[in-house]
Amino acid sequence: MNEADAAACGTCGLLLINAAPKRRAEDLAGQRRRSSDESAECKFCGGAISSKAVRCKHCSEVVDEEFFRERAQRLRSRVNYASWVLYVFGLAALLVFRPVGVLSIAAGLLLSIAYYAIPVEPPQSRNTKKRSSFFAVLRRQLRLERVSVPLPALRNKRLVFVGTPLIAALIGYSANLFLLQEPVNDILRENAAFRGMEVSAHYEYFVVPGVIVYDLQSLSFRQTPIDVHTAFLEFAKELKEKRYKRVDLSYKGKKKFTIDGAAFAQLGREYARRNFAFALYDFPRLFHVANGAPPLQPASSTRDALLEFHRRWYGEDQMTQTVENGLR
Repeated sequence: MNEADAAACGTCGLLLINAAPKRRAEDLAGQRRRSSDESAECKFCGGAISSKAVRCKHCSEVVDEEFFRERAQRLRSRVNYASWVLYVFGLAALLVFRPVGVLSIAAGLLLSIAYYAIPVEPPQSRNTKKRSSFFAVLRRQLRLERVSVPLPALRNKRLVFVGTPLIAALIGYSANLFLLQEPVNDILRENAAFRGMEVSAHYEYFVVPGVIVYDLQSLSFRQTPIDVHTAFLEFAKELKEKRYKRVDLSYKGKKKFTIDGAAFAQLGREYARRNFAFALYDFPRLFHVANGAPPLQPASSTRDALLEFHRRWYGEDQMTQTVENGLR
């Protein structure tokens, strides 16, 4: 008599054709399964557990303290490495776009807090718990891990040198587009009187977040000086809660006037309150001429000062004669 899964007779050696041959992989799988089924005794509660168990399934005590320490050290090292990467990236991003850098540094700070929150030693057993001093626990918990930052290999340096400027340019372009240009486009689309007017709003050199350039690109025959003026006031109202060092007014890439960031925010707030006397007639005195141009001459009336401001901004161009006629 032979077993049902026997491949050959154990007495005479005859091959049993009806039985499926046993593969060596099945033998190895059975050996691994039997080795995993080896049980051990928990040193805390005496229950039967697997020999490779980290915690006892009966009393939830840590039975493999060395494995717990190695796992905690690996996790702390990864969190520490990620926090330092975010710190370095945040410091570099501050030079290109400040909000991204601040956000990256804040994320690194949160990972640093999580790093210190990861327990270093396994929790002590309830049965053999020893009271440690607060300073001993704090000193053990605040222990730093040495983290190695791998440098790219020689064959990848070209990718790093090319990819880093591309990523920085992508971040800068996205910041200029979504934070400045899109609000201007929304303003120009909402009012039919602005149709045909083109304005480019961006950071200075597209990378300096503290300075905004409001560049008037082109005008159509539909626009009047009050339309140009209203479009800029709407832009100031949109950014009235943000802080900038200054705002430059340009015409086709040539800087004409500058205004301090605080005065620009005040202009937006006063326009939002419908203080039109300030937004119209106190408007010119907030600006300073740029590029060594002669200062604005004192006008006989506030209306004349406003018209002189618009004439100096874009009215001297031959392509804006229709708008210039409205200044007279």
